[in-house]
Amino acid sequence: MTHTHDTHSTNPASLPIAVVGAGQIGAPLVARLTALGHPVTWLSRTRPAQVPEGAQHVALDARDAGSLAEAVAGAHAVIAAVNPATYDAKVWARELPPLHAGLFAGVARAGTRLVLLDALYLYRMDAGPLAPDTPQEPSTAKGAIRKQLADMLGEAQRSTGLRATVLRAPDFWGPGLRSALISTEVLAGLRAGKRPLLLGNPDAPHAFAYRDDVVDALIQLALSEPDVEGRVFHAPVVHVSPRALVGALTEALGVSVAPRVAPRFVLRLAGLFDASTGGLVEMLPQWEQPYLVDDSAYRQRFGVQATSLQRGVAAMVAA
Repeated sequence: MTHTHDTHSTNPASLPIAVVGAGQIGAPLVARLTALGHPVTWLSRTRPAQVPEGAQHVALDARDAGSLAEAVAGAHAVIAAVNPATYDAKVWARELPPLHAGLFAGVARAGTRLVLLDALYLYRMDAGPLAPDTPQEPSTAKGAIRKQLADMLGEAQRSTGLRATVLRAPDFWGPGLRSALISTEVLAGLRAGKRPLLLGNPDAPHAFAYRDDVVDALIQLALSEPDVEGRVFHAPVVHVSPRALVGALTEALGVSVAPRVAPRFVLRLAGLFDASTGGLVEMLPQWEQPYLVDDSAYRQRFGVQATSLQRGVAAMVAA
């Protein structure tokens, strides 16, 4: 992420930060915070394989508001990047509401700021470039769950005084991702000349958020002035078609690999036997038409630009 100016935030490295979640955003977020010199309290149900120096891990279930409040006491901000490992609406419906209820209550009790990473599923998919004020009219089960969580957050802000800022991001791209259109597995396949499988219309422009841009934005919001509280921002994005993204990678790798496109009926059939694949079928419309995101509120507030396709591809190839 390219910074042009930043007159609105402070960045004292001594401020303690708590991080909830140890997935593909939580882990690099903790690594980045500790590299910047922030003492970090890292909360997740199980201990990660690697805990960087400067971070203290606490095994904790975020549904337990009392334990969470105690663990994050004294933190300047709590950054939450939590999501079930399974891309299945039934799992989301079972796990996410109680998790967020505990998170909201615990952070409110601690009296600190919450910075919450969220998805874009709660918006109407056909509403043009998705902005923070786009109507929340989800057409999918996952979108309905995200709308429920947003409503829960609004109620917590009104009833408990919770100070919260939301960062919403579309699909991730960049190095080191286990779950993404171009995951580490897919990238390894490209190096070996294996054709990647794309969904929907591979030539439709699609918004992607570079993983490290998302990490930097979460930190930026955690350290910013109080005027960000109560607001929703969209992470900086690039718009590129899946075919063009694969093409940029294969060119940088020096391989000649043409992607395959998965027919909808094949995905539907596979979804009968695999919940995560079934979850992809539900979200196919966002891959079958242009999926555009308006990130101008964040860019204008902080004077940043998303990592370019060229820089991001170079980092992926070098990883």
